[in-house]
Amino acid sequence: MIKQSIIATAVICAVMALAGCNSTAAPAKKFAWQTDDNPNNINCTRSGSTASVNLSAKDLNMSTTDNRGCFNSNNKFCDLRIYQVMVESFMHGANGAPGVQQSYGPSKHQGNLKGIIDNLDYIKSTGVNAIWLTPIFTVTKIEGQSHSDDLLDGTGYFTSDYFSIDPRFGTKEDMKKLVDTAHSKGIYVFLDGVFGHAKINVKTQSPKGNKLVLNRMCRDIGGYDDKMTLKSATCFKVDESMDFIKEVATYWIRELKIDGWRLDQAYQLDSKQWRQVREAIEAESAKKSNTYILNGKKVLPLGYTVAEIWSENPQEIEKNVFANDGVSSAFNFPLRSQLVRVLATREDPFTPGSCQAPAKSLNDDIIKKMNGYSRQSIMNNFLTNHDTVRFGDLLQRAKITVDGQNNRDYYDAHLTAMSFNAAMSGPLTVYYGDETGDDVKGFSQSPKNCIMLHQCDDHVSRSDGHVNNLTDAEEKLKENVSAVLNLRDTHPALAHGKRVHLYSDHSLYADFKQYEADKVIYVMNSGTGDRKITINNDVWGKLGLSSKCTMKSLFGGSVKDNVITAPALSGTFVNVTCR
Repeated sequence: MIKQSIIATAVICAVMALAGCNSTAAPAKKFAWQTDDNPNNINCTRSGSTASVNLSAKDLNMSTTDNRGCFNSNNKFCDLRIYQVMVESFMHGANGAPGVQQSYGPSKHQGNLKGIIDNLDYIKSTGVNAIWLTPIFTVTKIEGQSHSDDLLDGTGYFTSDYFSIDPRFGTKEDMKKLVDTAHSKGIYVFLDGVFGHAKINVKTQSPKGNKLVLNRMCRDIGGYDDKMTLKSATCFKVDESMDFIKEVATYWIRELKIDGWRLDQAYQLDSKQWRQVREAIEAESAKKSNTYILNGKKVLPLGYTVAEIWSENPQEIEKNVFANDGVSSAFNFPLRSQLVRVLATREDPFTPGSCQAPAKSLNDDIIKKMNGYSRQSIMNNFLTNHDTVRFGDLLQRAKITVDGQNNRDYYDAHLTAMSFNAAMSGPLTVYYGDETGDDVKGFSQSPKNCIMLHQCDDHVSRSDGHVNNLTDAEEKLKENVSAVLNLRDTHPALAHGKRVHLYSDHSLYADFKQYEADKVIYVMNSGTGDRKITINNDVWGKLGLSSKCTMKSLFGGSVKDNVITAPALSGTFVNVTCR
């Protein structure tokens, strides 16, 4: 059954010829752009509750996710706050390379490495400490290839040469400057590792003479082999190609001092194979010869690996990347799906349960799904990526806000979502533009001719970067996002802390986070009315603290005595001090 659904998705992806189209989850009966449902029938509303909550020790069930992933962990990866850039669409730097000029998505397709270099100060100002670049390696046109292949080439996800920089983006010297400049500003740099497939004309011999052995059969998420449906693409015989793959992964650490890799469609290698790659990355990163200067300090490359397994099933993520000590981390697709259900809608709003999910469901989801992973598993939380619809467009699709009329609730919803991810232990990723509430103008539902208009759900977020001439509302959101993300520098309980769930209902969600001496309460209000939550003194004892604890607001709502006021549609951070 799994294999059949994956084949069906692969065929649809081949017809659409979209880079980044993943076959890791069973397809819906229809894509959103194919649906016959009437968008006017969508009715996603927020709770208007203003009910106060009086929290006592007897109300706590002490549900926790301690000692899993980054919950109560000192792992250095937990601190990562990554800014994802779609290189071909982000920004064009003057006097730089021309960009790919054509690809999928609504941008001008003129992004280049210089555009990223020129905007590193902007990126830093968002509150992040790392950057992930989508693929930058050379893609070479095949004589007589189709227009869809031209568009696919522009994404970078089917490379022709793993050991050179695509001249449409820039040069190796440009990339070295980007990495060095980012490091000087305290920004780690991760590249996109597409180690399971490439373009059919890929160079198969490495500088050291290792061989890439091509294979038209590709491993899918169920562990089966499916034939590659794109004529211009190929997969590999991974075991026979392992030395080549490890050479690619370590070459760019050695040459540029990058800090690790995002691993595309990670199910194409199994977890034992990923362990070999991860260990090679970590060994190379630990060599003193790769020392570099990060924000004035001598450091070694971080050696971080994060896998893409587009699935809401923890068992599939566990099997493909975490089992057998495979990859360090994986993107948290399951939690992202639940978060947009609570605050906006999933991409298909017509499926029952796609929106109006209670805030309480987030705790249920965290407990249920974290328990499905190995204890060392590190989940990377995110809101949008290059294969999903932007969060702003999901708000419009849910009819919570109106396209072209982005109001205060629109921006508050972005900040609320960002605050939730910031409060969860573990690394997080911000997709470029989410920090300002970016959306695709004139788009909320994918049109039936979405391929021609470059507005299909799985590429519409690849829009031009927007960093200059921000509106007051965009600038305010960016400043608030930065403030929330920077809380992690001074409050390690957010990135590393154990978590005790305090309370949740349809619109209110509250967690207690602690790491060593640092203690923070996080409260999310997803509704339209202000909510108050009283913390009675016996709660502190139940949490193992002194009964003499006081609270002070760090961001968001207010605190008076033992009462937290969480404004409508907000995230509130409260510092707890006990004596």
